[in-house]
Amino acid sequence: MSFSRWTRRHLLAAVALAAVGVTHAQDFPTKPLRLIVPFAAGASTDFLARTVAQTMAKDLGQPVVVDNKPGAGGAIAAELVAKAAPDGHTFLLTSAGIVTMNQHIYPKLSYDPAKDFAPLTLGVRLPIVTVVHPSVPVKNMQELIAYARANPGKLTYGSAGTGTSQHLAAELLKSMAKVSMLHIPYRGGAPAMNDLLGGQIQVMFVQVPSALPQVKAGKVRALAVGSDKRDPAMPDVPTVSEAGVKGYNSDTWYGFMTTAGTPAPVVQKLQAAVVKALKENEQKLEQHGFNVDAGSASQMAKTIEDESKKWAVVIKSAGIKGE
Repeated sequence: MSFSRWTRRHLLAAVALAAVGVTHAQDFPTKPLRLIVPFAAGASTDFLARTVAQTMAKDLGQPVVVDNKPGAGGAIAAELVAKAAPDGHTFLLTSAGIVTMNQHIYPKLSYDPAKDFAPLTLGVRLPIVTVVHPSVPVKNMQELIAYARANPGKLTYGSAGTGTSQHLAAELLKSMAKVSMLHIPYRGGAPAMNDLLGGQIQVMFVQVPSALPQVKAGKVRALAVGSDKRDPAMPDVPTVSEAGVKGYNSDTWYGFMTTAGTPAPVVQKLQAAVVKALKENEQKLEQHGFNVDAGSASQMAKTIEDESKKWAVVIKSAGIKGE
């Protein structure tokens, strides 16, 4: 076969594949979509997921079913999406931890963050706020640090699981402030918060939307937020950096991804629907402490790359290892 005939044949094949992709996008979705959420029902992620799902369902003309699959630091949910059919009908509400932290914690991760997913968009950013049970005799971050230093290992803090953003936010503070606290991992943020309210644990480093109702009700005390500036939902709560731990930042985010290998036109249509849903509900989400940060798939990919490098250092320093 001559080179020109070989080239022409492959060009025709490429055009045919592109046409198939366009056809897929025009038909998509052909059945209900499944949004996998890596945390327990009742967590702040539920509100985010269901708000986005409801708007997407109206725009795409198919139900978007929210399916909670907590456990293993998000690995259970991630694996489901990684192994799903690459047709866009299954997608993931991912935490930062699932794609920037887990690969540095679990030696035998059941998914590959770099190869198994097609990024769609960052969804929301939110700082992590340090909150304590009212029985803890501290009223600000400086007092918490002093108390922890005077009572090494006495304070227990809960998280949504080993390697989650909540866990790593605490480890970052422990490292920078030179304090000791005992980590109690849970299968999701909601059960951890329940135990904080009951006094079974004393401290949580938790996303603002999850903490806000409890802070307003006076059931927990907010000490400091982990972002580089104060959060509009808690304007009177200082940052950890303001409280004396200069340079501390545990901002986290949630975003959306689908299965690698999904045709590009389908990815683009799904991405557009997610972004549209986020922007249409921006005011509602902000009222619950979420800061909408929807953008391109490439922006999400760059964020994942940069933060993976940052948290790898924290994880190695803390000696965090998953089973």
